[in-house]
Amino acid sequence: MSKASSISRRGLLAGAAAVLGTGSRGLAQGNSDWQAGAPPEWDRVLAAARSEGQVTVAAFPLLSETMSAAFKRDTGIQLNFLGGNTAAQSARLEAEARAKNVTIDVMIAGGRELHMMRENLLEPILPQLILPGVAPQNFHDGKHKFVDDAGQYLLQGASYVFGWLTVNTDIVKPGEIKVWQDLLDPKYRGKIAAYDVRFPGPGQGAATWLYKARGLQFIKDLYLGQQVKFSTENRSLMEGVVRGTAPILLGGVQIEVERFRANFKNIGVVLPDDGPGYLTGGYSAIKQAKGVPHPNAAKVFTNWYMSKPGQEVYESIMLEASRRLDVNTGLPSYLVPGKFNYLDDYNEESYFSREVLVKSINEALGQR
Repeated sequence: MSKASSISRRGLLAGAAAVLGTGSRGLAQGNSDWQAGAPPEWDRVLAAARSEGQVTVAAFPLLSETMSAAFKRDTGIQLNFLGGNTAAQSARLEAEARAKNVTIDVMIAGGRELHMMRENLLEPILPQLILPGVAPQNFHDGKHKFVDDAGQYLLQGASYVFGWLTVNTDIVKPGEIKVWQDLLDPKYRGKIAAYDVRFPGPGQGAATWLYKARGLQFIKDLYLGQQVKFSTENRSLMEGVVRGTAPILLGGVQIEVERFRANFKNIGVVLPDDGPGYLTGGYSAIKQAKGVPHPNAAKVFTNWYMSKPGQEVYESIMLEASRRLDVNTGLPSYLVPGKFNYLDDYNEESYFSREVLVKSINEALGQR
């Protein structure tokens, strides 16, 4: 996979605008090849979807404008975008599914809905993949990747590297941190920050990965021994890196990192040789509850989202490397999986074991 390039947030937005600026054949000319080779069933589904007229999608708020416009351009179907906190979205979807009064047609998020799958509240996604353009051979390893073991319900759109370090290059010089053990140098005591591991988010992901890779004693030596500073504010964590008050950050979020890198020259990303990160799918897993109000429009959206134009929108906005072979929006190299033997932490077993690991970590840290 080769998507490495220098990138800025402004350049990212310009790239998204360029994607949306293409022409159209009837309702879908700009990216007409995404429907190439469609079977007769697709024409029936698309016609029924246009009769339904709309689809409601819950996803990460940043996707709203670009995704809505691109989907309407390519299909002629109105996309009603539901933004907001993804945990709140998931709770709403589950409540609606239990009440058999679903208003959300499709959700794109993480793995929370695995609980719904186990309670038979989700509709399988795999049978809805109709177009040749979303067949397994279009993706890395020649297969779809599902979060669930059944390979049916939570389809992963992206797979990228997370768990790297963000540093102030005026203070942490290149080559100073080569392996994770280097972080335990006394000179870094009080100079490391992390997203708070007590709360769901990037901090828990990074901490549980380090627990699996290096053991609980390393967690204690790092977070307690080095007096790591916790915060749940991504922007303030990055400000600490820039100002040098906490020049090393574990669990920085790539969107925030790149926003700051576009404006400050003293921000670097370090990938330790003995573990540059782990693989995750971020917010890219698409799923559907049973009994949605616009089933045909939901099916059209699912095929579009996994197609080249849908994944270009997702990757360019979220900075999460698409699993499609033909998508390359110019992501920073540190996000793109290389030849390292990464731990893949985006699966059913990892999701359900994380709660136990987080509890163990917080007990070791004394709930600080």
